[in-house]
Amino acid sequence: MNRLIHLPIALFLLLASAGTAGAAAMVEAVMSSRFLVRGESGTLELLLPGEVEPDEMPATPVVEGLVIKQGAFRIQQRQGPSRRTEYYIPFTISSYEIGTYVIPSIELTFGGVPQRTAPVEVRIIDEKKLNLSSTTVGNLKITYFAAFHAMKDKPFVGEKQPVELKIYFPDDIYVIDWGIPEFERDGLSAWRFQPQPRLDRAPLLGRGFVAVSYPSTVSTNRPGISTLGPANLRLQLRMISVDNFGGAYAQPLNITIPAIQFDSKPLPPGEPEGFENAIGSFELSVQAGETQIREGDPITLEMTVRGAGNLDALNPPQLLDAEGWKVYDASPAERGEERRELAGEVTFRQFMRPLRPQRAIPPFRLTYFDPVREVYDTLLSDAIPLNVLPSTLPGASPSPPQVLPMPLEEMTDILGVVNSGATLLAARKNLPSWIWQVIPALVAAGLIIRIAAQKLAPRMRKDPELINREREWKEVERAPNQSGPFYRSAGHFIERWLGDRQDPLIAEVLAKRDQVCFRQESAEAKIDRSERQRVLRQLRRIALPLLLAFAALTADRASAAEDPAALFNEGRYDDAAKAWLDSGPFEQLSPDTLFNIGNAAYRLGSPGEAALYYRRALERDSAHPEARQNLRFLERKFGSITVKRPDYQHQLARVPLSFWQGLVWASAWILAIGLLAFPATRPGAGVRIAAIAGFVTAPLLALGGLLAWRHYPDDARFAPAREQVVIVADSSEVRTDAARTAPKVIDAPAGSLCRILARSGEWAYVAFTNESRGWVPLVDIQPILPETTPQPPKLRTAPAGETESDA
Repeated sequence: MNRLIHLPIALFLLLASAGTAGAAAMVEAVMSSRFLVRGESGTLELLLPGEVEPDEMPATPVVEGLVIKQGAFRIQQRQGPSRRTEYYIPFTISSYEIGTYVIPSIELTFGGVPQRTAPVEVRIIDEKKLNLSSTTVGNLKITYFAAFHAMKDKPFVGEKQPVELKIYFPDDIYVIDWGIPEFERDGLSAWRFQPQPRLDRAPLLGRGFVAVSYPSTVSTNRPGISTLGPANLRLQLRMISVDNFGGAYAQPLNITIPAIQFDSKPLPPGEPEGFENAIGSFELSVQAGETQIREGDPITLEMTVRGAGNLDALNPPQLLDAEGWKVYDASPAERGEERRELAGEVTFRQFMRPLRPQRAIPPFRLTYFDPVREVYDTLLSDAIPLNVLPSTLPGASPSPPQVLPMPLEEMTDILGVVNSGATLLAARKNLPSWIWQVIPALVAAGLIIRIAAQKLAPRMRKDPELINREREWKEVERAPNQSGPFYRSAGHFIERWLGDRQDPLIAEVLAKRDQVCFRQESAEAKIDRSERQRVLRQLRRIALPLLLAFAALTADRASAAEDPAALFNEGRYDDAAKAWLDSGPFEQLSPDTLFNIGNAAYRLGSPGEAALYYRRALERDSAHPEARQNLRFLERKFGSITVKRPDYQHQLARVPLSFWQGLVWASAWILAIGLLAFPATRPGAGVRIAAIAGFVTAPLLALGGLLAWRHYPDDARFAPAREQVVIVADSSEVRTDAARTAPKVIDAPAGSLCRILARSGEWAYVAFTNESRGWVPLVDIQPILPETTPQPPKLRTAPAGETESDA
């Protein structure tokens, strides 16, 4: 019966996922580089959705000032990411005229259905304005150009725009690995800069250069100046050894790229109702899974937003009129690497249910700001006709049921007597009825005291400077009742703490000190008691406000920290991760906090560090459901090498291990109490019957607890927690020896679990859960239990295997 129920559900989900995939397929226009120098040739590729060919080859676009040529007369194919075959149509782009150009949308038809690419902006740069740099490797001087390029230097806050790191390197020097830059940023969010696999060429300084672009997107987070960079990049060159009979060796080269600044403008005032920081140019389409339903049935809608802008931070469109509808939270479809691009689409799945008969699904609204036209705009979807049929279930109704009156008792006489056996209460002293409230009252009092201690302790902690000031003031008050020691002590206090104050009393005390301290008879003379009290009282009046000011500054230092959750919601994932990590000692961070740091790492585009923090959360709470679910998702998405577990172990992990251990101990207590019950009670007592029931249930509880304890998912059986490490690089090349030139064993995906067996310089010899072993760079792994406070997650700045061998 269960199979009959599950089969239609599985077919429905399969069809739904297929429909989603089909809807998401679209033609993309991708440039090898948006920033070209005069005479440099770039490549424009039209990426086709799947293996479906267009009805005809597209026409070559015409843009005044650009030379665009079709690179092939038929569709090309190649091996893309994840070893999937990609189909594309290439064009070459070049120009000798400086300026910014827009390649218009290119239309292709598939089975009569037209699809258009997004427009692409290209900028031609004057080569004289490139940043010329040089460095030396041995006796070889290398001249190169490296800089960040952006389409806008004055964007709006939150506006997403393409940015590129562009490097021109001499073509007579072979580069093994172009690396990934490590860059600073202030006031903006940026995706990882990755080198394009295609290398272009450009003539500069009368010689040939290889052009390498690192495309990404950037959006500023605040008005005013924001900075991207400076950046450090480590290249791996292949050099020829003169001393080794012409053998080749890897030579690292570190280069620095200067920073680029943005002067962001705030969004104009007067944003319309429903605006939720959607910035760009978008189109909205809404489709219903079915338009004929029964009363009480839900409706599934797919809302697709296409265009160019901050699609990765877009909130779902809102229902224009929710009256008479039960609307559930919309969920976005998972996006892959395409979320880094400026243009694309995002799909939201919306569930809703009519609460009364409806004839149409109301329109959905998306309000956004167009940075090109500098205006706010609102998109409204069309209303979808809906036919609601009567329910086939008896008594079913989408509206709330009618409230019935409470039934009245129809008694005509009182109830009969109850034969309880005993006629008197047992002789015992009755406790007050409120005595049980002592326990929760004590617990509440303890919690209140703890909360008060946590809140007030930081405010009551005195500043060290304040303590020193108070200690020296007490020394003034304890000074001997002689003119010399008293004025010497008071003068020392004034010079140390009140030297910058202008007050007649201060000048009087210092003058008196200079007068009496250098004459023996005056210094030993008794000081009048009233004079002493007057000086102390006036000094206390001057010093006391300063003491209070220091105390106030000390109490308010902890209140300036920003809320990590708010930073996360604003898209400042690196700042949110740092705030969560700095919220307390790492050993005291809760599993929820570690889980949140993992989420921030994933949003930053570092799945390896996300898996690391999910495992750290599970190390502190083995039953943390969200961390375990997210970890399963990452392992499935990236193919991580981990301990493969059957489904029943995931069900066991829904409750903590201590629960199953508690069942074993509880069964032992049941048996012990049952055995003691027989000699302690008379034959026929009810306790003995309960003990016999315990003898039956205790072995079952013990057996169930022991089996669950035995099969509970525990990675410590693979390796002790202190030896477990996680691959935090996107992909780490595992080699047979601690050298970059050693043969490769496997590629370990992000989030893979392994065990450290040995170390050698900057390499570690590790064992994976699939029994593979090899050497990986230390920069590609992180321990689950760190020895010191870890650094906050950030974008990966070094590709797998970048570390130089020390073998």
